[in-house]
Amino acid sequence: MTDRREFLGTMISASALSLTGRSAFSKGGMNILVLGGTGFIGPHLVRYAMDRGHRITLFNRGRTNTHLFPEAEKLVGDRNDNLSALENRRWDAVIDNSGYTPQQVRLSVDLLKDACDQYLFTSTRGVYTDFTTAIMDEDAPIGAENPPAPDWTSYRDNKAKAERIVQDVFGARSQITRPPVIVGPGDRTDRFTYWVDRIDDGGDILVHGDRSDPVQYVDVRDLAEFYVHMVENSIRGIYNTVGPGSPLTNAGLVHGIKSVTATPSSFTWVDWDFLIAEGEEAQVTLPFWYRPEGRFLNYGRM
Repeated sequence: MTDRREFLGTMISASALSLTGRSAFSKGGMNILVLGGTGFIGPHLVRYAMDRGHRITLFNRGRTNTHLFPEAEKLVGDRNDNLSALENRRWDAVIDNSGYTPQQVRLSVDLLKDACDQYLFTSTRGVYTDFTTAIMDEDAPIGAENPPAPDWTSYRDNKAKAERIVQDVFGARSQITRPPVIVGPGDRTDRFTYWVDRIDDGGDILVHGDRSDPVQYVDVRDLAEFYVHMVENSIRGIYNTVGPGSPLTNAGLVHGIKSVTATPSSFTWVDWDFLIAEGEEAQVTLPFWYRPEGRFLNYGRM
């Protein structure tokens, strides 16, 4: 059986050239600027791109994992107020994994609009206004045109505004991805790893909701490889980047984790109504998935 990473590679190889008509990678290694590059997605992306023969320039504040990639060019600055290290340079592609506020993204795209052929921006599935339509494709409505001041309560609207800025400046040269929860090596949250650790501890395990509740995530390594293929083949537009396939249920998730542990365990499903009445909250005190109703009806089915 083909696993999801093999399927991804086969799918892209077969379709990319027919979509774009040309491959930037066919010309040889590319010059790629990565805004960030040393956090979660970045190391996987940079390592894979270098293995593919590309030349990488990293731009960040020089504070996180500075020991990584000594062979890469490293430019130090700050997306908020100091992009001078990027001036008067040119790259084949820019990959922006670190843009959060519209202000940050506006500064970078305005400076780089004539400095690269394509600009790939990592957005989020959270930009969608709600998840009530049966098929959550890329044409579904997204957040407000003019978001409030940046903070975590306005994450959706700030990312949506940042998307619009990228599209406004780069037009047909823009590449925007909307991943769900990203998991894998380097993940510093407990949204996914909670279940790995808890099931490995064993015993009777509380699982919230119904066995059939849909769950969706993407492996950071798959996402990084997809990004490199996008810029190699000049694949433009907006893409929901999801995995490992649909449908995946919470029962499938927890039993899948259990299958690779040796610790005896059992699961007790507890109804959403009871948990909410007790003051619990999805993706706050209850990790990883939402109750499939209301604005989150199809959240896990994209």
